[in-house]
Amino acid sequence: MPRTNMRDISFATFNLLNLQIPGGVTYSNKPPYPDDNEGRAAYLKKIKWTANQVKLLDSEVVAFQELWSKQALVDVFEEAGLLGEYDIVARDAPGRGRPQVALAVQKDRSGGSQLLDGWKWIEDFPEGFNFDKLRESDGAEEEITVTINNFSRPVLHAIIQPEGSGPKPPLISIYVAHFKSKGPARLSFADPKPEALIHYAKITKSAVSHIRRVMEAGAMRAMLDVVMKSEDDEAISPVVVIGDLNDDTLSVTNGLLSDQPVYRFIEKSRAGLTSDKGLYSTERLQQYRSPRHVYYTHIYKNKLESLDHIFVSEEFYDHSRKRFWSFRELEVFNDHLNRESFEDEGASDHGCVRAYFDWNPMPEQKGD
Repeated sequence: MPRTNMRDISFATFNLLNLQIPGGVTYSNKPPYPDDNEGRAAYLKKIKWTANQVKLLDSEVVAFQELWSKQALVDVFEEAGLLGEYDIVARDAPGRGRPQVALAVQKDRSGGSQLLDGWKWIEDFPEGFNFDKLRESDGAEEEITVTINNFSRPVLHAIIQPEGSGPKPPLISIYVAHFKSKGPARLSFADPKPEALIHYAKITKSAVSHIRRVMEAGAMRAMLDVVMKSEDDEAISPVVVIGDLNDDTLSVTNGLLSDQPVYRFIEKSRAGLTSDKGLYSTERLQQYRSPRHVYYTHIYKNKLESLDHIFVSEEFYDHSRKRFWSFRELEVFNDHLNRESFEDEGASDHGCVRAYFDWNPMPEQKGD
């Protein structure tokens, strides 16, 4: 997509479907790509498909999920001919069953986006965000304890600053996340077995999965409250949350994460004028422009799901008085999901999403 201003910026999310080097393991001890001629050929096919998707996305910022080897991601960018054009923040998975997220940010090329030092992976929930002996005062009036206190896949936090002539854009804080899936949790059946696993194993595994995802969304919301909420009405804190959040836009978890800001529909309305903590869904921004827009990034049992998301703070919302960028469009690259052989082609089981924003600071207001 042609850039009209080097301060314009785009964000993309890409679930890699277990990108691992030959011989490396993922969720089981059986490598998805054995270190033999057949396995290396299948790996090369996946690298080529993934590289083509990265080129197709053509995004300044790309967030990745389900990465098991940093070298594999380097191979993708080398195959795409883009290794020298992006800063890549990635790390190897620390063990079986522990995929990682990663980030690629376009280097400075006469005004591109350049990754700043100081990125970090966040594994633990914020201090104090623990549910220990909470007691309901109405309704069931039961005591609630949830001992989950870390993310199933660590969150990656990085800060970037787009370049360009003229006023320097503000720093953008990016969080790359991969919340727990809706699939059944893997639970130990070692003795002594909990009663729930003896009598309701299937239900219990599913419930645990949903509970963990809700806790992860709540923990991230608690993290964001600290960096987004300010006593200074003029303070800005551009924030973007990108990733496979494993739930629909209007789900309980994404409602919790986004803090459900108000969208503006009427010209004279003051809705959306300010929302210190709110995150706006780029899916909804696109839908308001194009009512027939179809958004899905995953297909499960013939059900079209939107699991992969880009949420942005008020600095990217058209009607906010703190606007620096305005929304241009969102695209979903999901055609491959409709081919039965997509995994044999080396493709991901998720569609990719890209959102594009124009540099367009809100003019100074002359009264309300």
